[in-house]
Amino acid sequence: MIVPMPVMIAWMLWAAAEAAAGPVAKLPVPVAKEMAAAVVALNKVLGLESWPGQGFESCLDRGGLEATAKDVSAEDTKKCSDTALDAGFPELGKSYVIGIPMAGIGPVTVFAIGLGAAQGWGAYSCDATRTKCPPTKVDGPSKQAKRLAERYRRACADKATIWIPAREGVCETSPSPVQETP
Repeated sequence: MIVPMPVMIAWMLWAAAEAAAGPVAKLPVPVAKEMAAAVVALNKVLGLESWPGQGFESCLDRGGLEATAKDVSAEDTKKCSDTALDAGFPELGKSYVIGIPMAGIGPVTVFAIGLGAAQGWGAYSCDATRTKCPPTKVDGPSKQAKRLAERYRRACADKATIWIPAREGVCETSPSPVQETP
């Protein structure tokens, strides 16, 4: 079958426009579900948000009550996180990465940032009592999007942030230019 030249040119222009369009307007459902599930899995295993109150036990040893509490290292956090991610998240490192900002006492929160075709999308930690914590556009106008963008910006500025699987290529697309802390 011979395709007429105007049809061929129109198809080529359409394909070029699609390729140049950048991030997807809507995150594919399987990636969105996996991204949200990875964030929840890490919240549970790290004992963040209100998951311990829901009966989930953290694999981090934060010590006992008051005077016997102890800080959690980045190494312990990474080891603990790896146990949650062993369950299988095939798009991790392909369609998204996980950021875990660290404070002096241990992990603070968990969020996911899209890569490649999912760039511009992300999901962040939310309370266990909420029924849904869906991914959102990082540059969106919602309160959730603004919180995610701020967490992303701060995490990129802090070398203590744990990135799973790795930091390379993640912070170059941060919502705003940041000065990295030593």
